[in-house]
Amino acid sequence: MILDKDTLNPLLLEAFTGQTSWLEASTRYPVEDFIDTFYQTRGLMQKTIADTTDAEAWFASTVHPFWSLSETITHLIYSQGFYHNKLLAIATSQLPHVVEAARGFGEGAKPGIPAELLRSRLDEATGQISTAIEATRNSYDRNKIDHNTIFGDCSYKTWMLLLLGHDVDHVRQAIAMRRLARRERE
Repeated sequence: MILDKDTLNPLLLEAFTGQTSWLEASTRYPVEDFIDTFYQTRGLMQKTIADTTDAEAWFASTVHPFWSLSETITHLIYSQGFYHNKLLAIATSQLPHVVEAARGFGEGAKPGIPAELLRSRLDEATGQISTAIEATRNSYDRNKIDHNTIFGDCSYKTWMLLLLGHDVDHVRQAIAMRRLARRERE
């Protein structure tokens, strides 16, 4: 089942603000719901940039604190490696880990990448994370907990919720920047 925004947003906000732990938040819904919602959210990101021009991808607002679409997409792709590795580490899988994966906030954001290249790289990255999810969704250790210095104790479900939350955050940002870029063009 796909979690609607009225369900997902309060859950993410509670965990993000420390009202609950990420681990506890991840126990409230089945992992399948997080996975289905992730796929829908990633599809929305792909749709958001489907007909974006280079000028729109490169647009940076002097008024709003959002990244350009280029920076948002390149960061999303780069940071996805972190979640990919976390899912593999907590599950039984023969897939290789991503060698270059984000270790901190904001890594991998690059301005000025052509829109067509952003689309093809996002499609490729979506295929990679989908492969990792499908290879691990039925083989993770339900009792295994990783401790992360930023997010606390994390299970497989927690990493899926965090991956989803990261995508949700950046798809909102991308939609806002696309609107601003198009208004600027008018």
